[in-house]
Amino acid sequence: MEQQECLASQLTTNEFASLPSTEESSDTSSRHGLLELEAQVVDFVSNYAIRGVLEGFTPGEVTILLGEPVSEQRSVTVRLDSFTFEGQTLYCRPRQDGYEAHISIDDVETTGLRRAPRFPVKLPAKLLLRDATSLLITILDISRDGMGIELPIPVETGQAIAVECGSVFIFAVVRHCRELPSGLFHAGAEMHHLFEKPVEIPIDAPRSTFLSRFRGKRSAKGEATFGARLTPRLL
Repeated sequence: MEQQECLASQLTTNEFASLPSTEESSDTSSRHGLLELEAQVVDFVSNYAIRGVLEGFTPGEVTILLGEPVSEQRSVTVRLDSFTFEGQTLYCRPRQDGYEAHISIDDVETTGLRRAPRFPVKLPAKLLLRDATSLLITILDISRDGMGIELPIPVETGQAIAVECGSVFIFAVVRHCRELPSGLFHAGAEMHHLFEKPVEIPIDAPRSTFLSRFRGKRSAKGEATFGARLTPRLL
């Protein structure tokens, strides 16, 4: 009996000896859930960039391990490869050989509601000006309610603008505008109305459709026909 208890005790000791220590197991487990993405934190005012590793996120903020400290309550831009988002430094304290920073993800309105997702694009467009002139601009992103544009001149907040992009015509209102390091300007505009040009049917295309026959009958009776017009679509 004593021999069995001794063997059981020895087996238990050997099993514990073969397992990693609690500290090592906890560290391995915690690192397993890390994203570990290369990132840059860029100060909004000075444009100074600090390299780091984005370890993870919770709703509304990210955690980044930096090589240098950043001041708290600063507006910053976080760059991940070719993607960026804006936020504020909520917390920054020394950790290991670097600094742990918590940065907010500013995609929530003042009402607390999540902003509509933005889709990055790069579309050439025209900003329509007075006297039938236009200015070449670039549409950088589009959301349900607005768009981001890059242009060579500043525009005032609250200014109404008209933008033409391919077959689409847009009425919008400028909500913010800031100068970029390149000397260009980035503006955010709230879209109010979007019009699309009617599709033109080629002359040699068959036109014998129900709608064309219906319109032909109305013309034969001397009644008004439907003319081509722009149809507004609210976003």
